[in-house]
Amino acid sequence: MRRALLIPALAALASAAMYAGACGGGHDHGDASSGTSSGPSLDDVIYEGGATDEALVVLLAAEPKDDASQATVFDAPEEGAALPGDAAPELTFHIAGAAQGAAPRAAPWRAAGAAPGARESGPVGASVLAELGALLGPVRAARAHGTPVNGRAYFLVFSTAEREGLLRVFTTKLSYTPDAAAWDKLRAAGAPITVDVVNAVFENNRIAPGGGPFTGEPVTFSVAP
Repeated sequence: MRRALLIPALAALASAAMYAGACGGGHDHGDASSGTSSGPSLDDVIYEGGATDEALVVLLAAEPKDDASQATVFDAPEEGAALPGDAAPELTFHIAGAAQGAAPRAAPWRAAGAAPGARESGPVGASVLAELGALLGPVRAARAHGTPVNGRAYFLVFSTAEREGLLRVFTTKLSYTPDAAAWDKLRAAGAPITVDVVNAVFENNRIAPGGGPFTGEPVTFSVAP
């Protein structure tokens, strides 16, 4: 009985916060393959490959895990590389254990023939948001802005010693090529840039059981003026 009373109360409190974070300021993804969130804390994030801000909110609410087999490893650029500033390079990376098939498998949240209310439980760090998200009308409306993320997605954060979060990208791809605006921002940094990647395996914008998030191996590079 207490749970029956508590969940609606928490849902009401969380609705405004999650709705504002995911869809504040007239949020619109536009192109399903890329876009920019207009939420108060994620308004600078670049989205690619069908990644959604709803999935990113869940990822950021979960505690990252250290698992070498699930970590991202950069193929390019190499550590300490000095990149020419005339053209934006393609940054590429892979999952360390991918060749061994170590990636956790995604399973449907509702198995065939399961009762309408039956759900598998996700990681503890994301379970509260996931359960509340399923109850909130505004968040359901937010999902209409794009197809939910299913599979692995990657959150790249570019930083310098003076500025953390200089550039942030959320993508389902194993590569990222900065557009002109993003490349100008990196070129103007005037200092070595470190990019960190956190990844997770998603099922309908939720983190799959055993799906992370996982920390990755950062790489530091510099850009010629």
